Amino acid sequence: MPSALLSVASPLRRWRILVLLLAAVGGVGLVWLLVHRQPRKLTVAITTWPGYEYFYLAEQKQLALAEGLDLRVNQYTSLEDQRLAFVRGDVNVMATTLPEAIAVCQDVPSRCPQLILVLDQSLGGDRVMATTDLASSRDLVGRRVGLERTVLAEYLLLRSLAGAPVAIEQFQLRFDGPVALVQRLKAGDLDAIVTYSPHDIPLEQDDRFHELFSSRDIPGEVVDVLAVDPVFAQTRARDLRNLVRTWWTVRDYARRNRTEAVAVMAQRQQISPADFSTSELGLQYPTPAEQLQLLAADGPVAETIERMAALMRQERRIRADSPLPQPSTAFLVAP
Repeated sequence: MPSALLSVASPLRRWRILVLLLAAVGGVGLVWLLVHRQPRKLTVAITTWPGYEYFYLAEQKQLALAEGLDLRVNQYTSLEDQRLAFVRGDVNVMATTLPEAIAVCQDVPSRCPQLILVLDQSLGGDRVMATTDLASSRDLVGRRVGLERTVLAEYLLLRSLAGAPVAIEQFQLRFDGPVALVQRLKAGDLDAIVTYSPHDIPLEQDDRFHELFSSRDIPGEVVDVLAVDPVFAQTRARDLRNLVRTWWTVRDYARRNRTEAVAVMAQRQQISPADFSTSELGLQYPTPAEQLQLLAADGPVAETIERMAALMRQERRIRADSPLPQPSTAFLVAP
């Protein structure tokens, strides 16, 4: 090739290589950008409880996408199934009760959860329902009492005795799922059950049964929280803050679109919108401003955990050296 042609071809070749390199670098950058802009999957385990349904509503309305989250809800049939899934490591975030969170610490101390948000307080949503021939909870001693195999159910039964020196072994305990318990009480197989909304709805209009005790009698003790594996809390801190932000978003959405929101949540629970609204009457939802106080190191949630743990140690449900869940304000964000 003549030298003049070589002198022209060489710069062209260099430009071609440069363009290809820039395109390659740009492609890598585009891939990186697309990957990091993809919403990050975050799963929350729930059971059938009115307060937890707001996570389902957020999933259905894709309200977490604005926070960069692909929110998924895993439904469990009971608190026990949910707790065991958390213990196994199948889930890292769950909406649950304080006694169940305490039980996790007993089962697997390394997964003893951090409590990053108070979802609701039960003020009548959890109940001991019995046949009308039983006048008080003390009449339950020696009788057939149905309950789920959960720590919360045992705790409510013991607290209904108002400090009487009665061991849980003095009841004829019968364990079953929440729907089956209501059916067995109505069929006469049980004298009383520990139940909660919305499962207790069929008992409301049945004059054969009445309430012996409810969470209204122990305000501040039956609290639902968002519990998180401690390692997950460290590695996904930003996503958890965005999950908390999503909670306030969905609560606000439900306030502004009450009819539609209730319809979605009621349909999943297979009850009428009116019954769903009724089941929420026994709940109180803390405001963002109340969260800092509730989750303070020496706040109401920490005090309740200590009180519950003392009763559970007394009943030999947890060891004396078992760690306890730790409330945390580190994930709270403005609504």
